[in-house]
Amino acid sequence: MIQYLKKVGVGKERSKDLSYEEAYDANKKVLNAEATDIQIGYFWGAMRMKYETDEELFGFLSSLKEEVDFVDSDELCPLDLAVSYDGKNRSVHILPASIFIATGAGIKIVGHGNEKVPSKFGVTYHEILNAMGCLNISNPDEILKALELSGFSFYHQKFMNPKLASLLPKRQEFGLRNYLNTVEKMLNPFKTTKVIVGVAHNPYISKYIQLGLYSGYKEIFVVKGLEGGIEPFPNKDTKIVTNKIFSLTIRPKELQIEATPTSQQLSIEENANLCLQILKNQQTPFNNWSLITAGLLLIAYGVTEDLKHAVDMAEDSLKTGAAYESFEIYRSLTKRKKIVT
Repeated sequence: MIQYLKKVGVGKERSKDLSYEEAYDANKKVLNAEATDIQIGYFWGAMRMKYETDEELFGFLSSLKEEVDFVDSDELCPLDLAVSYDGKNRSVHILPASIFIATGAGIKIVGHGNEKVPSKFGVTYHEILNAMGCLNISNPDEILKALELSGFSFYHQKFMNPKLASLLPKRQEFGLRNYLNTVEKMLNPFKTTKVIVGVAHNPYISKYIQLGLYSGYKEIFVVKGLEGGIEPFPNKDTKIVTNKIFSLTIRPKELQIEATPTSQQLSIEENANLCLQILKNQQTPFNNWSLITAGLLLIAYGVTEDLKHAVDMAEDSLKTGAAYESFEIYRSLTKRKKIVT
């Protein structure tokens, strides 16, 4: 590990980039406990100061993909939610409701993550799902079954990639973002071709498109959304960049959808109850926002390129009860298995 520290950790002016092979090997040493805690922390800090090149990120990603227990979604071809694992700490989660509104409209969606991840140490959407009665499934066959029958499934990092998950205490002690935050959400554990990625900073838009292509995705949507997530801003424009020839801007005013305050703080239980209310088609201040978010998921999946049409489809899913039915199927499948959460 020392040879890599001598390249990246000698100051901003003297530091050198790692080759793909060096980045791959360095992260393998981190994963396999072949580096000390001091070396790992210094490596993470040096890479953070230097900024990672695409080649370095490819090397890190490859070393992590070797440790993934993949779920082959095959012809189901779901939309992967590449959401930052460190969650949100300033706004409401609407994604748990929007997922099932979108699956109720006929698409397949998958997610993966962990919790208490730095630097936000925020609440994740799967923690909201847990509070809504959905447990974390560990068995790949059962995860695939949930996807087939409900339209959605979630793969927790501790089951998907135990070696990566085992680094969480060290990451928590480090306390800041590092390259793992960037690449862990691009592992493509379902071997699908469609992904929607949340991003907070403009320079990472192109990086995520390149990482997406490298990881096997063919249709990539990068959203600079609320708190760096994929939920569009409900009260201002949201820009979406794709690897295709078109980009998209969501303008709530043009859709004549009332703006919703995004800074409202809710407990996990309150947020779970809010999402359940929406799925039951009960009126809340957040219903329209959930429809916009679901509409974006439908577009990213490839159902339509027209946001108004996508939102209309989402509204129909909610009003007919298809959204709530999709959720109830997922909840019943995960509760019945009594898998460790």
